[in-house]
Amino acid sequence: MSPLITVSQGGPDIEPGVYQVILTSVEGPKTIVPQSGPNAGKEVDIFDWTFAVEEGPYQDTELQATTSTSSGPRSKLYAFLTALFNGRPPGVGQQFEAADLVGRSALATVTISDSGWPRISNLGALPAQMVQPRQPAAVPEPTPVARRQAQAVRQPATQPASGSNLPF
Repeated sequence: MSPLITVSQGGPDIEPGVYQVILTSVEGPKTIVPQSGPNAGKEVDIFDWTFAVEEGPYQDTELQATTSTSSGPRSKLYAFLTALFNGRPPGVGQQFEAADLVGRSALATVTISDSGWPRISNLGALPAQMVQPRQPAAVPEPTPVARRQAQAVRQPATQPASGSNLPF
C-alpha cells in the first residue's frame, strides 16, 4: 500500500489575534539571498526566532519569525529585544546570548499572510501585571566595554564654566 498524502493549509492552525508567547529558540546568524523585496539578490544576515503560544486553545503552537542582524533603534531586532525585556530597550553595545533570551515572554500579534502562513506582525512587552516571577524585569548588565561606550556618549563635549553647577 502506498503512503497517504494529505495537503495542509501551509502553517500552524491559529487564528489572527494577540497571544502571550514564550521564546523557545534563536538561531543564527545565517546568510540568505532573498528572491524578492528590496534586498532581492543581495546577501542578508538573519536570525530565526521560534515562539510558542503559552496558553489558550493554541497552547504550544509554534510560530516562526525572522529578523535581520541590524540592531539599531529602528530595527525589528531591537523591537524584539525591547519586548522580551518588558519594554526596557537594550543599551548601546549590549550583547546577548540565546540563553539570555530563551524563556522570556511577550505579546505577539499574529496575522495570516496572503499565502496562508501565520506571521508575527508585532512583538510587544507584557503589561507589568502579566510578567511572571521567572522573568527578571531588568535587562542584563552591559559588558564593561559597552558601559564605557555608553558613558562616553553621555559625557558633555565641553566642561561647564569653572564654579558652575549647571550641566550645560
